[in-house]
Amino acid sequence: MKISVITPFYEGDKYMDNLVKALIANEESLAKVGYELEAILVNDSPWKKLEAPESESQFLKVITNPENKGIHYSRVAGLAEATGDYIMFLDQDDIITDDALVKLLKSAVISKSDVEVANASLEQSDGSRLLWYRNAAHKALVGDLTTYLRIGIQIISPGQCLIKKSSIPEFWKEHIMTKNGADDYFLWLLMLAKGLKFHYYDEPLYVHKYTAANLSADTTVTDESVFDFIDLLHDCEYFKQEDIFTLHEMISYKNQFRASGTFGKITCSLANLSLFIDNLKFKKKTGTGYGFNR
Repeated sequence: MKISVITPFYEGDKYMDNLVKALIANEESLAKVGYELEAILVNDSPWKKLEAPESESQFLKVITNPENKGIHYSRVAGLAEATGDYIMFLDQDDIITDDALVKLLKSAVISKSDVEVANASLEQSDGSRLLWYRNAAHKALVGDLTTYLRIGIQIISPGQCLIKKSSIPEFWKEHIMTKNGADDYFLWLLMLAKGLKFHYYDEPLYVHKYTAANLSADTTVTDESVFDFIDLLHDCEYFKQEDIFTLHEMISYKNQFRASGTFGKITCSLANLSLFIDNLKFKKKTGTGYGFNR
């Protein structure tokens, strides 16, 4: 059995050493139990020359986009080259444990999941780390479509997930987003709408790095990216129109809430009372903030 790890590369020289080290460690842990690793770096900064280290060329290869095309395009381009049974979309600055892939693969086979989701550690500005899924209630929502529609995305990064390649929807591969930030949210929503199985693995195998330059921390940019895929969803025959409306309503409400002062927050919450109450309930039940809308 083989895992393909796909990493979009954009001006990421400073991350390469740590990325290659993580891939080597995971290749070794997979090989010990008879599994294979294929790592694909997708160079989305084609004005820079990117080559796989010669010593690792047996499992690591590089493909280069014709021009800067963005994260979604790059992930799909890597997917087209992938020969693995399972996929991990790992960002260039992501951190995973040395045995993350073998643990996720073993669990995915046992659970027969389409998406195997590990817990994650969130690095804080002071360098400390906080677990993302902190109680049973939150862990149970990892594959709940209603929560993704009314609260927000429940997976911090695809770097904490192992995905069955054959389960990745064709719609996601054929409808490429033009704005970076939320193509993973798009993917999870499509998979949940198809009724595919998400399974939670209760160990933090992924670290979400704290950085002021992290695109996923820019909620305005991410909201614009969500509106981008909402437009695409209207052409998806299995995604319900009422769910598109709910998603649009939730993102619009949270966008307005964050941009408002105290009076504006009260006003928009009263205008979206059902969503406001659901988010309060979510916060109390899970011990987290109002979803992870990035």
